[in-house]
Amino acid sequence: MSEKLHRKSNRFKSNLIKIGDLISIVKESFGLEKSLNIMALKEIWPLVTNFEIAKYSQPDYFDKENNLVIAVKSGALATDLSMQKVNIVSKLKEATKNTNIIFKDVRFINRS
Repeated sequence: MSEKLHRKSNRFKSNLIKIGDLISIVKESFGLEKSLNIMALKEIWPLVTNFEIAKYSQPDYFDKENNLVIAVKSGALATDLSMQKVNIVSKLKEATKNTNIIFKDVRFINRS
């Protein structure tokens, strides 16, 4: 290979980005990481609580302090879930331990 062609080839290679790195960059740029994490949490929520509770509540978003906010359809259920918070957080942490889903705590908000 000629020297000129070799330098051109090296310059081109230095501008290449691995597709895995590109996906991470795109997710971060568009703020998709948290949305994808919420979607994953919605999938496991019925297993963490139960299917009946999951009909009336679901993970909604991460707040500024990185708490997972759960939207609940009644004040009574929000109170009930708040009393079970330690158990719920423990189950959520266990279910997400091998993922990139990280949250500090859980909050329940009434969205009736």
